[in-house]
Amino acid sequence: MDALTYHYDGSYAGLLSVLQRIFAWRETPAAISADEPAQDDLFAAPIFVATDPRRADELLTAIRTHLSPHTAANLRHAFFSERPGREMALYHYLAQGWRVRGRLDEDLANPAVSEAHRLAQLVRREAHRLKGLARFRETADGLLYAPLEPAHFVLPLLAPHFAGRLSAERWLLHDVRRGKGVLHEAGRWVLADLTVAAAPELSDEEARWQQLWRTFHRRIAIAERANPSQQRSCMPMKYWRYLVEMEGS
Repeated sequence: MDALTYHYDGSYAGLLSVLQRIFAWRETPAAISADEPAQDDLFAAPIFVATDPRRADELLTAIRTHLSPHTAANLRHAFFSERPGREMALYHYLAQGWRVRGRLDEDLANPAVSEAHRLAQLVRREAHRLKGLARFRETADGLLYAPLEPAHFVLPLLAPHFAGRLSAERWLLHDVRRGKGVLHEAGRWVLADLTVAAAPELSDEEARWQQLWRTFHRRIAIAERANPSQQRSCMPMKYWRYLVEMEGS
């Protein structure tokens, strides 16, 4: 069978729907893309696969049963990297999985496995970093608001963490770059599209706490032991925009 080109809606469930079809129908993909494909050949039109939750769940169940739950987590996290070409990388990862089954994630010498692990690790590493670098600020209406601009789509990994840490609070994690947000209230959280017309007004108490935090940050610094390179390694400059203590740095 000739290699085929697939188009989907860009969602994780959408990609799972594509992969389920490919493996169930024993097709061979030449490309999988969320971008609108160019129509250069009327006889090789890309196949649009609609998102089907049933298909997506069927594939995930098979992965967890015949490969491992760890493989399912790698697949999800690697997708959240948003790196170009990740769809085909994950196809090759699963194709290898159906060959070796439960041994898949031990086969680190295999390029398909190492690439999927690399993409997943990028996301997990950034999520871990932002668990310590996210800065919530209290708005005038009592909401705890934390703006972020992560390189990868890490909100689904951050939400459970902060739901546990701030279980009694009403808070909002805002991915400014992607226009997405996680709102937590009454012990539950929801991820949705988010548009903020203007920066929220901070409470008077928040302004005082921010000043205290900046003062504390300056005064505990030991000038003789300053290591800017190490600081940027632990706290990359790309995150400084939303770090209260780094304002003016």
